[in-house]
Parts: sequence; C-alpha cells; structure tokens
Amino acid sequence: MNRKLRIGLKVLAWLFVLAWVIYGLSYANKVYKGKRCTKLEVRVLDSAKLNFVRAKDVYRTIVKSKNSPIGQSLNSINTNRIEQDIYQMAAVRDVQAFKTAKGEVIVEITQRQPVLRVFNAKGQTYYIDDSGKILPYSSGFAANTLVANGNIVEPFKVVPNLDVTAFTDSSKEGPKNFIHKLYEFAMYVNNDKFWNAQIEQVYVRNRNNIELIPLVGPHIIVLGNLDNYEVKLKKLKLFYEKALPAEGWNKYTVINLKFKNQIVCTKY
Repeated sequence: MNRKLRIGLKVLAWLFVLAWVIYGLSYANKVYKGKRCTKLEVRVLDSAKLNFVRAKDVYRTIVKSKNSPIGQSLNSINTNRIEQDIYQMAAVRDVQAFKTAKGEVIVEITQRQPVLRVFNAKGQTYYIDDSGKILPYSSGFAANTLVANGNIVEPFKVVPNLDVTAFTDSSKEGPKNFIHKLYEFAMYVNNDKFWNAQIEQVYVRNRNNIELIPLVGPHIIVLGNLDNYEVKLKKLKLFYEKALPAEGWNKYTVINLKFKNQIVCTKY
C-alpha cells in the first residue's frame, strides 16, 4: 500500500469518526428535546466499606438546591453544576453526573479513603486520607483504620482538606513535620497486609517515644521515633515468626525496638 493511499484512508477514517460524533450529538439533542427529568438517582459506589457519604443525604441536598434537575428539561440541566455542588462535601473524592434517554439524572460518587484517625493533644479528632489531606470526623460513622493518639501537636490549624504534607518543622525548608511522618507510617501499615492486620493503635508520648498497640498479644511495642520504621518492623516480624511461636505470645509485656540491631524484651 503506497503512502498516499494510507494517508487517504486515515483521513476517511477520521471523517467517519467526526460524522458519527456529530450524528450522536444530534440524536441526543433530539432525544432530550422536550423531555423532562422524572427521576434523580444517587449511587455511592463504595458504600459497602465506607459510610461518610450517604446517598439519601446527597439526594436531599440536590433536590433542595437551585440546580435540582427534577421536572427540568434535560437540555437545560447542567450536570457540571450538580457535580460542583457535591464536591463541596468534604468526604467526596470523585463525582460523575449524567443524563439518560429515559429522563433520569444519575449521580455516582466515590468517597475519600481514610488511613489514619488522629486524637490530638487539644482533644480534637479527625482523619487523614490516603492523599495526605484532613478529612473531618463524622459522628455518624467511624472508619476502621489505624488510630494515633497522645501528645500530638500540629504545626497548623486543623481544617478540612488541608494537606498535612505541605508543612515543615520550621518556617524555612526543613524536615517533615511529625504529622507528615505519622501519615507516611499509616500509609505503610495500610499497604502492608501483615501489619495492617496486626497494628491497631499508635500512642505518642513524644516524637522520640512512640508505642504501638498490636491486635494480637498483650505486649506493647516500643518503636522509639519514626526514623527507619521499615527496618524496625522488619526486625519485629522476624521475631514474631521465629521466636514467639516457641516462647509464647503471652511471655512479654514490652518489646523494645529502639536499640540498633537488637530487640529488648521485658517479661511478665
């Protein structure tokens, strides 16, 4: 096949695609013309595992707003405005609104995914999601996630959607703030099948004296600071796999990982 023929075929293919798009838009316009919205349906796609956003609450918010689609002609409904209204809800990660030929407006929502719940020194509680942003606590639902409490003091005012990774420990460029480190630790635990099933709480006495509360066993794990936590947890996992099955899970009250190249245990 010569070059001119290949180019000609490509041009024809693009013209066919363009014609099909124009036909589709024209057909949709004819279908929507004069037709009104008879139904609004809200779907929270991940409601089986999270319940920060409830479909019935979103439904009420939409129908009470000036952008309510119910009874409006499909041609006049601006789905982008509906999406922008829903994005104002702090727990919403993504929203898609679209119209159907049956006269329906469908809204599909995905929620933000928390990885850490914080109880700080001021008595405040909030979540940090997997993008490092603050997600307000909702009294109607508590996510099953890692908990951090104790002497936690933030270098910022706790407000929704604030990025905890954007702050340093000083006014100039410097080390990561402690909450940033806690968030990274929570992400590591959340993404590791073993530790996600094992660690349920992080207790902060101060930033150099951190304790982990496991789900299995009566002991406390003394982590020290958050530096090199991957190495410390790798060392602890080997101890769990090699030593504890023989010695028994109830033998120790404290397992200390603060010291380099060794684990110091305190017996009952």
